[in-house]
Amino acid sequence: MEQFIGELKSVIKGQVLSDEESLEHYSKDGSVFEIKPWAVVLPSSKDDIFALVKWLAETKKKLKKELSPEEFKATDAKLSVTCRGRGTDQAGGPINEGIIVRFPGFLDKILEIGDGFVRVEPGVIWKTVLDELEKKGEFVPSYPASKNFASIGGGVANNCAGEKTVKYGSTRDYVLALKVVLSDGGEREFKFSDAAEIEKKQAQSDLEGEIYRSAHDLLVSNHNLIQNSRLDVNKSSSGYWVFDVLSEEGVDFSKMICGDQGTLGILTEITLKTVKKPPLAGLLLASFDDLRKAGEAVPKILELKPSAFELVDKFLLEMVKEEKPEAVAAFLKDGAAPEIILLIEFDGEKEEEIKRLAEAAKTILKEAAVDLKEAYDKDEQNKLWEVRRSAAIVAESAKGAEKALPFIEDSAVHPRHLADYLRKLYEIVGKYGVGFSVWGHAGNANLHLQPFLDLKKDGDKEKMFAIADEVYREVIRLRGALSGEHNDGLMRSPYLKDSFGEPLYGVFAKMKSIFDPLGIFNPHKKIGVELDWVKKHARNEYEIEIGKKK
Repeated sequence: MEQFIGELKSVIKGQVLSDEESLEHYSKDGSVFEIKPWAVVLPSSKDDIFALVKWLAETKKKLKKELSPEEFKATDAKLSVTCRGRGTDQAGGPINEGIIVRFPGFLDKILEIGDGFVRVEPGVIWKTVLDELEKKGEFVPSYPASKNFASIGGGVANNCAGEKTVKYGSTRDYVLALKVVLSDGGEREFKFSDAAEIEKKQAQSDLEGEIYRSAHDLLVSNHNLIQNSRLDVNKSSSGYWVFDVLSEEGVDFSKMICGDQGTLGILTEITLKTVKKPPLAGLLLASFDDLRKAGEAVPKILELKPSAFELVDKFLLEMVKEEKPEAVAAFLKDGAAPEIILLIEFDGEKEEEIKRLAEAAKTILKEAAVDLKEAYDKDEQNKLWEVRRSAAIVAESAKGAEKALPFIEDSAVHPRHLADYLRKLYEIVGKYGVGFSVWGHAGNANLHLQPFLDLKKDGDKEKMFAIADEVYREVIRLRGALSGEHNDGLMRSPYLKDSFGEPLYGVFAKMKSIFDPLGIFNPHKKIGVELDWVKKHARNEYEIEIGKKK
């Protein structure tokens, strides 16, 4: 693709990188995969995004006429654009063989903070926005654990969620409007449209008009299929969210673009709803020596609407004990970790209401938990939270050749299946004789499980994909979501057809072709992804790339 570098530089006012060091850096993210792009664009403004997409569209049309079908197929995916935030993605979403566009450091400004909303560019970091909203006593509750360095554009593309999701919902629930560059190089705004607005859009002769005609018809004609194909979960970032786009009042394509992982267009502006941040919280930490009892308690606690509901299992607790003994000392029994701990938070405006909910939770827990601690002071709460917030850091910083690999780190099932699902995970991973750690969101039964493997060993690579296959088959059997919050990326896209069924997968494929008829945006994600192709791009080593600047 070297012959196109000169052309690319002529249409981009910002920087175009093609040196080996830059290409190597942008070939990786937080996942177990590596794919080298042929160029990286650091845009100077939105105009560079418009120019890039138009250039790609024109070049693809030209080559399709000039090349044989076989020759065009060989270059098709390389004539594409994949957007990237800070590379925190753990499923391979922002890596590809085409052109990478990096947003943080370029299109990364807060544009407006208004009454109940914030309008930003995609490269802005979550913490930057949250800190500004804090001054107004507001927040966007769907922020991810990586909020200190993850971009909001990546969060919207993945429909990210975090510890507050159990009460407040995922990022999709806060999207009010998205400005998107479509495959014709034009920027359009997607938000709720009523019947009159839909009719107006459908009369247009451009790509936006085609979307409002064809995508709207696709949703209408497949309404029953779509509604009958919902997964049995309370949290999902898998597939295309076609479920609540169409309503009796109108249509809102922004809800589907959120979570598309950049496969339908390029985000250039994001408007999110903000809500008042409750000033008070209370926290319970319950220890269990029986997974079944913990699992039975979860649905009952959910009825009380906790603001956070997290878990850490004994294997990770033992790891934390080795690295940070002070974080777990308070609830070890004779030096041993319990089978599982649950952290349950209630927030609100009044202390008496929080304590009422906490007492109700204690009544549920007292028969099953072997130990129970509570905290209403912020410093005391932080001490209890430390064990959960240390979990990922301890797992990721493990010494030695074997690393905690993120490849089955995000599946979610219905909370009523939590205990049985966790046991099944132990059984699957244990069969392969590897160590592992588990933590996650109990209220969503959304588990982050990272087995310890060495990618330098061919045998461990085989184990990785074998474990993933067994885990995903179990998730599919339970009608769970392959991804609760990290999205499909390279790792899970090959399983989407089995997860949602071939008919709904066909709807996904048609939706992709309506929005992106030339296949410009982030190929090898969501649609038409072969597992054998994915396996070829597994890394030969694994070092954490998350948050690195470049």
